[in-house]
Amino acid sequence: MNLSTLQTFIVVAEKKNLSLAAQEIHITQPAISKQLSVLEAYFGTALVERKGRGVSLTPAGELFYRHAREMLEQLNKAEREIRQMSGEIRGRMILWASTIPGHYILPPIIGTFKKEYPDVQTVLQIGDSKEAIRKLLEESAHLAAVGILPNNKRIEGIKFFSDELVVIAPTDHPFAELNEVPIEKLAKEPLVWRELGSGTRSVVETFLTKGGLSTDKLNIALELGSTGAIVTAVEAGAGVSVVSRWATLKEQALNKIATLKIKDLPMQRDLFLVYPRRKNRSPMIDAFIKYALKQNPPI
Repeated sequence: MNLSTLQTFIVVAEKKNLSLAAQEIHITQPAISKQLSVLEAYFGTALVERKGRGVSLTPAGELFYRHAREMLEQLNKAEREIRQMSGEIRGRMILWASTIPGHYILPPIIGTFKKEYPDVQTVLQIGDSKEAIRKLLEESAHLAAVGILPNNKRIEGIKFFSDELVVIAPTDHPFAELNEVPIEKLAKEPLVWRELGSGTRSVVETFLTKGGLSTDKLNIALELGSTGAIVTAVEAGAGVSVVSRWATLKEQALNKIATLKIKDLPMQRDLFLVYPRRKNRSPMIDAFIKYALKQNPPI
């Protein structure tokens, strides 16, 4: 049994799906099946039951999962303490991020950070803010980049970037000639919106409600599952939307969409780097936090 096999089993137990587990740890499903078989041969009993694409743990699997988590946590703790003693900036750093920092902000920062610290191997996973915080609390991540600062005594965070929500419209739309639009006019337009349950949708609708536009007055013509898809749909003329300015920079530079503000309604928010609350963080995590804080340009 080795550390890789242990980590694979934990991910399978939590995802309950071989395909999802393979995506998270970047190996093939046959490779996962082989590692599970090695574990079951080692213990001489079944640890998982396969049900179509899903899996569930046997009683022996449940027992092993609890001990495996404890072992991994102890190994991670030992690694942190040893790195702190040596002052080395090297190792494997796992980041979880919500959509905007994960897609548009962190990748270039990670790329240039890697040039300065080539011995750091970084893994970036993208989910919603709740999932990113959960991974942090489970100690499955070293850092999270999210749009909220959670009220939890086990973690703390620091503002590292700002975000602004803007109206986007096709370049041939009447809005394209404006710098700002009254909120009443926005309500009359067909809207391209994020799906129900999206954190971005919740933030946008909260701002609009503060501006006097209730959600039941929105003319939602199309719902999509990602900010990138919304920008593409607006560019194609499907309607107008409200998205993060970070998601529009490329299309705006190429004059593929127009951006404007809502009159008398500033829509700015902060983005945070969040990490476990402890006296001594590893030199690697400290180095990344300090580096990320230096990369904050105006938008």
